[in-house]
Amino acid sequence: MTTSGAITIAVLSVAFYVCGGLCIFRTKMLVAWGRRRYAKSKLVQGHPLSDMVTKPSYPVYIRCAGVFIWLLAFAFDYLVLFRGFH
Repeated sequence: MTTSGAITIAVLSVAFYVCGGLCIFRTKMLVAWGRRRYAKSKLVQGHPLSDMVTKPSYPVYIRCAGVFIWLLAFAFDYLVLFRGFH
């Protein structure tokens, strides 16, 4: 593996872990941001899932997405480090 490839993989892994961590531990901030930004957007209001942001289950959805992102990052790291997926 080249140095630039290793740096790219490291940056992607860190980005996935940070994104998942934000979704799990900073859920209130992300929910407030989503409700403020997308609840009143004309582009999003035409989408069938547009009312998801205003539902009370939206924080649970964000946390589940964070766990999924962490699992995806872990699987990616496992494949790269232990299975030789270069």
